[in-house]
Parts: sequence; C-alpha cells; structure tokens
Amino acid sequence: ANNQDGKRPENVTIKLFADDVDTGKTLILTETNNWTGNFTDLDEYKAGIKIVYPVEEVAVGNGYDTTISGDAATGYIVTNSRTPETVDIEGSKTWDDVDNQDGKRPTSITVRLFNGTTEVKTATVSETDGWAWSFTDLPKYEAGVQITYTITEDTVDDYSAEVDGYNVTNSYTPGKTSVGVTKVWA
Repeated sequence: ANNQDGKRPENVTIKLFADDVDTGKTLILTETNNWTGNFTDLDEYKAGIKIVYPVEEVAVGNGYDTTISGDAATGYIVTNSRTPETVDIEGSKTWDDVDNQDGKRPTSITVRLFNGTTEVKTATVSETDGWAWSFTDLPKYEAGVQITYTITEDTVDDYSAEVDGYNVTNSYTPGKTSVGVTKVWA
C-alpha cells in the first residue's frame, strides 16, 4: 500500500524473543532494506528442547494496527494497517432571484469538486435535493500533504455566481418594466 497520508514511519523495530523471553536482539526495517531482515546465529535448542522464537514489533503509532503471521521456520510477516483519514464536503445553493420571479431558475445545477486543478467528482442537484450536495469519504491527504478541495458550478444562464467555501449563491436581478401614462385634456 502507498503512504498517501505521510503517516508511515521511516523505520520499524522488530524484537526477538526466545521462549517468550526478550533476547535484546532487534532488527530495524526500512524502505532501504525493503522492510526485510533476518535474525541469524540463533541456538536451535536449549537443554535439549527446541527454542521457540516469536517476534514483536515496537508500536508504530499514528493509528497503525499490527498483525504478525508466519513462524520462525517459514519467516514472519509483520503487517501494519491503518484506515486513511477522510473528509466529507457539503455545500448548498442559495438563490437570490426574488423567489424565481421571472422563471429563469434552472431545474438543476452541476457542482464540480477539484483537488487542485484535477476534477475529482461532480454532483447534479435540484430543488428535490434541497439544492444541497455532499461529497463523502474523500482522502484527506495526498503524498503526506493535506488536500485543499475547491468547487465550481457550471454556468447558470442569466445568473452571476459567488462561491463561498463549498456554498454557492446565484443572483439574478429580475427585469423591470415601465408603464407610460399620458394625460389628455379634452
């Protein structure tokens, strides 16, 4: 798995035990040694009884869980796993158009979510949706840097748009008319 959120440590320490007693021997595993190492020159027996050599990993932290599988004969596999942090983004539309007085409001709008310059998701919403949108379970980090998400709205004819965070206000000034009056004296 990748190190998307930058929380992976640069190294881990594996401790060797002999019959559940800490031997004091450790391995430092890093990307440089492909996260692999060996404990060597170990006694196979003690007082005629085969020695059991379990391993433990020194706690990694940062929300990682550790699972150890395998055995001394076949080799141990130490797996660290964590669920990457995610964010949810919600927004809504405000119409500033005198309650759609001129009937210009569209039946739906499209909102686009960006990670920098890359479009990552879209949402088409309508009055049925309460003119609201949400984008859920988005990665919070990329390459160890927190992602800054932005939104845009596809142009709505006759309206000007103002984006504030993840909310959009569309404004339309209804047309005005005039009524002429002429006084005639008879």
